[in-house]
Amino acid sequence: MTTPNYESLTEQELRDYVRRNPKDEDAFQHYLNIIRSRPSVLCTTDEEFEVELQKRINSSPQQT
Repeated sequence: MTTPNYESLTEQELRDYVRRNPKDEDAFQHYLNIIRSRPSVLCTTDEEFEVELQKRINSSPQQT
């Protein structure tokens, strides 16, 4: 089996690949690096949470 180029996969494709190939440590580590590179947000009030949630809803790609 050939190893895919993890850089060329979308995040969704890489996640699916890791789920199908749980013993591929390199793929798993690459996926973790992607997850860890995301900015983290700390919300201390319900209002901050609502604002952040609305921001993410508005910025996510629309699915039909």
